[in-house]
Amino acid sequence: MNWKRFINAVIVGFVALFVMDLIIHVLILGEIYKPLTGTLLRSEADMNSKMWAYYIGAFFFTLLFVWIYTYGVKGKGVIEGFRYGIYIGLFYIVVGSFMCWPIFPIPGALLWLWILFGMIEMIILGLIVGAIYKPVKVEQ
Repeated sequence: MNWKRFINAVIVGFVALFVMDLIIHVLILGEIYKPLTGTLLRSEADMNSKMWAYYIGAFFFTLLFVWIYTYGVKGKGVIEGFRYGIYIGLFYIVVGSFMCWPIFPIPGALLWLWILFGMIEMIILGLIVGAIYKPVKVEQ
C-alpha cells in the first residue's frame, strides 16, 4: 500500500463527500425534507447538535471506501475508480435505500432521488480515489 496516496485519497475523499452531501441534502433536497422535519427528521437545531456523529461516520466511510479500493486495485486508475464507485453505490446506496424505505415513511420520489444522487456521489468518490490512487508510471 502506498500510504501517501492512501492518506491523500482519504482526506480529499472526506472533503468531497462532505461537500457533495451538503449540495445534495441541503441545496437540492432541502425543500423536500422540510415537511418531514419534526416528524421523521430532527429539528435543525437538534440535527446541528449531533453533526459530530455525521463527521465520524463520513470519515470512517471514506477511510473504508479507500482501504477496500486499495486491496482490489488493478492499476487502471480513474476507470477502475468509476467501476468501484458503481459497485459501492449498488451495495451501499441502492440496497440501503430499499431496505430503509419500508421502515421510514418517506415519499417514493425521495427514495429514487436518494438512489440517483447517492449513485452519482459514489461514482464521483470512486473517480477521485481512482485518480489519486492511480498507478505511478515508471519511465525507462
